[in-house]
Amino acid sequence: MSVKETIIKYAVAYYYGVRLAALLLIGFICKPSEFRVKERTKPPKCLKDEALGVHGYLTLKGVKIHYVEKGDRSKPLMLFLHGFPEFWYSWRYQMKEFSKDYWTVAIDQRGYGDSEKPSGVKNYDIDLLVEDVKQTVEALGRQKFILVAHDWGGLVAWNFVAKHHHMLEKYIIMDAPYTTAWMNTAFTNKKQFKCSWYVFFYILPYLPELMFSAFDFRAFAIVFRRKKSKDVSPVSDDDIEAYKYTFGKPGALTPPINYYRHFMSSKSADDEIQVIDIDVPGLLIFGEFDDYLIPESVPITQQYVKKLETRTVKGGNHFVQQDEPEAVNRYITEFLQK
Repeated sequence: MSVKETIIKYAVAYYYGVRLAALLLIGFICKPSEFRVKERTKPPKCLKDEALGVHGYLTLKGVKIHYVEKGDRSKPLMLFLHGFPEFWYSWRYQMKEFSKDYWTVAIDQRGYGDSEKPSGVKNYDIDLLVEDVKQTVEALGRQKFILVAHDWGGLVAWNFVAKHHHMLEKYIIMDAPYTTAWMNTAFTNKKQFKCSWYVFFYILPYLPELMFSAFDFRAFAIVFRRKKSKDVSPVSDDDIEAYKYTFGKPGALTPPINYYRHFMSSKSADDEIQVIDIDVPGLLIFGEFDDYLIPESVPITQQYVKKLETRTVKGGNHFVQQDEPEAVNRYITEFLQK
């Protein structure tokens, strides 16, 4: 980043830091009993549902990865990468649907869920995250696979596509524009700049964790149930409890936020423009009512990524695979059948 962009980055971070710290203080004073995170010693029933898949672990170089698999291991591998603030459970609808024809595997990325959580910001470098994906596929005994990713998983996926596209049969990315496209709009488009406030805010220490966990992780219901087209969300109270239980464990929130801290303070945010011109077919799915990414980032992404199809999910929010699973599954099916 340029000196000007660096100044802007920290100015925005501290601006929102002051505002949110004031709101948190007011909330604590007014409702101190509701402010803290409730202790959850047992997982909710939905996380113990054996129909969702079988749990396992892979020991990679430098990190232990938790995963859930569903489907016949002899079938083609479909690997899922979640975003923030998610974990393997965010792919429950897709694993149920596609395990009929694929060996579906959803991992907890390093720092998330039941995967190992290395300390320190440097352990969340994008190159390490990409290498985790490569090693995961190899540890599962495959050389080729279909990659499905969302949000931060999408950022990892774009880098994987650029570096290891020879391992891909096809790839599907949701609500995550190509990194260069996002960087181009984050500092030049007023709407995207405003939508990206949290990316800057998350570089601050301690306060982002406090804000997200405040009032017993009220943030989960807010972000997952954002709807403009209808009032009912398929994300149930039990689903929300699954996220609260997972992220409410000691030390579970800082590593995911460290993804942002490293990205916004490293050269990974300054990569030179790289056009992806490969033979591997790609699909970019976007929720119509994504509150964090502007729709203009889709055609901008297509300027840099060749052979990329796009689909917009009507009425879908940013967490489109959970918010509108039937539409997402239909688009994926149509794409895979070509």
